[in-house]
Amino acid sequence: MSKRAILTLIVIPALLIAGLILVLINNPPGTTAELILEQQHINFGTLPEWEGPVTQSITARNRGKDPLRIQSVHTGCSYAKITAPEVIQPETEGTFRITVNPEILPTDETSATAIIYTDSLKTPSVALTIVATAKRFAHLDPDVCEFGNILPETTHQKELKLAVNAPLNTSEIRLLPASHPKLTWQMTPDPDADTSFLITVQLGPLKKRGHFASLLTVAFPNERTLTLPVHGFIKKN
Repeated sequence: MSKRAILTLIVIPALLIAGLILVLINNPPGTTAELILEQQHINFGTLPEWEGPVTQSITARNRGKDPLRIQSVHTGCSYAKITAPEVIQPETEGTFRITVNPEILPTDETSATAIIYTDSLKTPSVALTIVATAKRFAHLDPDVCEFGNILPETTHQKELKLAVNAPLNTSEIRLLPASHPKLTWQMTPDPDADTSFLITVQLGPLKKRGHFASLLTVAFPNERTLTLPVHGFIKKN
């Protein structure tokens, strides 16, 4: 038999078979496992930030004939954490625990999409939407004191409301002194609400033209604070 015939009939097929075996060893057939969440949207509602983190659970099922491995979970935000089982056996259920920290939630209703990554060919990734709204321990309305354009050597006042939501001793709330001598403020109880206060901010008279900016700080007995930015523009006469 010639060398070419040996190469064609024996060597090349043997190399091809060996390569196929290596491919099968390094790439085994995919698992038939399938991750099914009982719900793909979870709403925590409104969470008072002073009550701390809140946990809810959802059930997940492996609708397959092989064990399902949870490879990783990306929450897509900083305020939520998800604890997941490492493996869910065939035709059994596992529990995912979602914990939301309202202290670091954005102010308005917000949603994040968590992605659960598995070793399943059918469900390599599954999305879970997390919705929550934080209820602040207190808030200012408006949260910026804007005086706009004002004339030099004049005095101006703005009134805003401080609402206290957490069960605090409101008699210990303090307005810290302003850093600017021409910026003052005072607080009085709101006659229409037991846990609200009216804050009057006074600015002026100012001589220097141009933009004015400062911060006022409200200190609470729970060692928390709220800051109030104050802006204005002193224009020419």
